[in-house]
Amino acid sequence: MSQLSLFGVVNTPEMETAALAVLRSGRIASGPHVAQFESGLAELLGQAHIVTTADMTSALHLALYLAGVRAGDDVLTTAFACMSTNSAIATCGARPVWVDLAPASACMDVADFERAITPATRAVILYHLAGYPGPAREIADICRARGIVLIEDCDNALLAKVDDKQVGTFGDFAVYSFYPNRQINTTEGGALACREAEAAVRARKLRRFGIDTSSFRDTRGEINPQSDIPVIGWSMPMNNLCAALGSVQLQSVGQNIQKTRDNAQRIMAELASCEGLTLLAPTAGAVPSYWAVLISVEQRDVVLEDLKARGVAASVLHQRNDIYSGFIPCHRDLPQTDLLQRSMIALPCGWWLSAQDIEHLVASVKSALRETAG
Repeated sequence: MSQLSLFGVVNTPEMETAALAVLRSGRIASGPHVAQFESGLAELLGQAHIVTTADMTSALHLALYLAGVRAGDDVLTTAFACMSTNSAIATCGARPVWVDLAPASACMDVADFERAITPATRAVILYHLAGYPGPAREIADICRARGIVLIEDCDNALLAKVDDKQVGTFGDFAVYSFYPNRQINTTEGGALACREAEAAVRARKLRRFGIDTSSFRDTRGEINPQSDIPVIGWSMPMNNLCAALGSVQLQSVGQNIQKTRDNAQRIMAELASCEGLTLLAPTAGAVPSYWAVLISVEQRDVVLEDLKARGVAASVLHQRNDIYSGFIPCHRDLPQTDLLQRSMIALPCGWWLSAQDIEHLVASVKSALRETAG
């Protein structure tokens, strides 16, 4: 039985050609493709100040640091997320303050967000889960009024929109992922978008030990002892090979995302009237990128195993992060997160699925629901 994959990995002849050219050039760690990819992303995302990184968590670490988050500060975030989102809070020495989700949704609840704000709150990470945009406009308004830095986690929400405005453009910072199963595959990589040019300048230094590349080497190509490093940074740059792979996907990513949206709309239309199933609805005015179609069912584990047996690689997607002892404790009641963790299933909907694949997917879901009802 063939598997309907939950995630796809972009692999094109253009990517292979670009990779071979970089390998043969010997300029693998650094080179012109990094700046080219950053420029292309800036145009694609409608954001002028893009800094590529080794991965998305590195971009989040930079965003938190630039936001002034230090040990003892609070960062508001949702527990139902990948560790790539919330681990950076711990490595900054900060405390995650867990915010609940909105009812029948996978998005942060605005009212609970306001309730969760503490005197130590420095920033919030708004995760656009599975490409479903969260309430970015409402959260941004509250952040501006309360002096809180907003970081949008767009790691699987590339080109998603709210009210015709791209997610990632509402906050002070946004982060993107180019992990193999994301909309752009650079094998590994991320990007930080900064609202302010000065923040991007600082980020470029910090991602490479704090070095000022404009003065670090002298006219002989040797390290310049007169080039000071006042703030020691990290090793987080994207390499030239990964950037080359990303650059050649910029023209086609929009087509893939639109096909994914079309697939998702067809799947949701077919499942809308199914008894025992609830479609998790996007927020008002949102146009998701649909990393997956999210549904909620009562007997989740039974339905999930049935789907897997029928060759549908559905998944629970995330394990809530507030169970991990490595985070500084913050105990809050999260009833909607509880519900989502035990009821949600992520269904494949990506650009790689054919019409026949979608027919099989829909039929499998309906059959699994009948089995549990019977």
